[in-house]
Amino acid sequence: MDLLNDILKQVVEEFLNMVGSFPVEFGDIRALELDNEWVWVRDERVEKVQRSSEKGFGIRVLVDGKWGFSSSFVLSPDEVKKCLREAYEIARYSRKVDKTKISIAPEPPHKASFKTPVKINPFDVPLERKVSLLMDINRILKSASLIQRADAHLRFRRRHQWYGSTEGSLIETDIITSSARYTAWAVDKGDMEFRSFPEDAGNAGWEFIEELKLVENAERVREEAIEKLRAPLPEEGEMELILDPHNLCLTIHESVGHATELDRVLGYEANFAGTSFLKPEMRGSFKYGSEWVNFVADNTMEGGLATTGFDDEGVECQRWYIVKEGVFLDFSSSREAAGMLGEERSKGSGRAMSFYSFPINRIPNLFLEPGREDVTPEDLIADTKHGILIEGMGSFSIDQRRLNFQFGGDAFYEIRNGKKIRMLRKVLYQSITPEFWGSVVGLTGKRHWRMYGIMGCGKGEPMQTAQMSHGAPWVKFKKIRILRG
Repeated sequence: MDLLNDILKQVVEEFLNMVGSFPVEFGDIRALELDNEWVWVRDERVEKVQRSSEKGFGIRVLVDGKWGFSSSFVLSPDEVKKCLREAYEIARYSRKVDKTKISIAPEPPHKASFKTPVKINPFDVPLERKVSLLMDINRILKSASLIQRADAHLRFRRRHQWYGSTEGSLIETDIITSSARYTAWAVDKGDMEFRSFPEDAGNAGWEFIEELKLVENAERVREEAIEKLRAPLPEEGEMELILDPHNLCLTIHESVGHATELDRVLGYEANFAGTSFLKPEMRGSFKYGSEWVNFVADNTMEGGLATTGFDDEGVECQRWYIVKEGVFLDFSSSREAAGMLGEERSKGSGRAMSFYSFPINRIPNLFLEPGREDVTPEDLIADTKHGILIEGMGSFSIDQRRLNFQFGGDAFYEIRNGKKIRMLRKVLYQSITPEFWGSVVGLTGKRHWRMYGIMGCGKGEPMQTAQMSHGAPWVKFKKIRILRG
């Protein structure tokens, strides 16, 4: 590992030595090693053990207001020189077909390193131990005859990178991510329902997996899958809605995270339900939600999946408000997107999937702040006359402008006169983004705030995946449209 680290650093230094001979406005390089492991057990047998590793570098140059990019998996000085020239020529010829000019927001140079705090490196944990854990979960899930299928998996990722730029930055980052999930499918009389232990992920080591209490929750997940199979369908109509933090993770991601990416707002990203209903001039005045609603972007929070010290453009990770007391304040941005608006600095949200990917504007760690009082989920339920409680992620659909949406969940409960009276199934809720967040009437306090990770957010063409975390308290909404799925 030390030898490879030296090689990655040398590749960056070679670029910095060579780039001065090219007339570029800006240039940077990322030399990266990326390791992945996925262990998957289904129905008490090992379904897959997948390990992959990739190494290489990517070079960007800005020439007369146009980008050029080239990458290679060959870590050598000759290959650096070849890719640098190729990136330069691409930028030069791009200027001939498009006269518009790109400018990037400034960033001071950084000489720094950032590493995920890790107690136990998950890649050092024996495979037998990982398989044994997943087998124990599977045995508990499958111990009931109605559970016809059980899946459980562990995923680990290490992303070690050296970054260098013509501005004088030289940055090393070493990020480790751990995650787990399992699901039980109950089947009877031609009908099927499932219940999951939510995919939980954090930038941390094996100790994160041990803290999840995966085995301890397996019996509950099994019994709730069976209960859900026997549950009735919901009534349709407007009613009160309570959502748990894991369900809100996806809702926040789709209706706030993507809607506030500056490149979408400016029309430069229209894939995967692209663009946004927001405009730059709406900052500081548009009511995104009720006064209860405070969305914070925080790429410095410990354990967050977008907590990397610096983004892939050499910008230091930051914390800022997206929405404060219901009022929309700011976007996430890359250096290019921020430059289009003449911003003084990017929000440090330019990230790339791999060394062969160009950094693009990505969602940060994005959190809904808890309420100021020590309210519990039971308090929210007790204050509800007729409503639905939803736990966990399910299906989702949202329009091109991030306005009209429909979400499901993993478990559903009917509330009558302040009490959970029974489980339901096939519940959907439907709303419009500012109306939905404007209907927030209650939040639990800090004790019941929880963070979850999104491991595979897709964006761009060619598509890139990225990871980020979202956190929330339990939230109560008034008059939300409930449908049968």
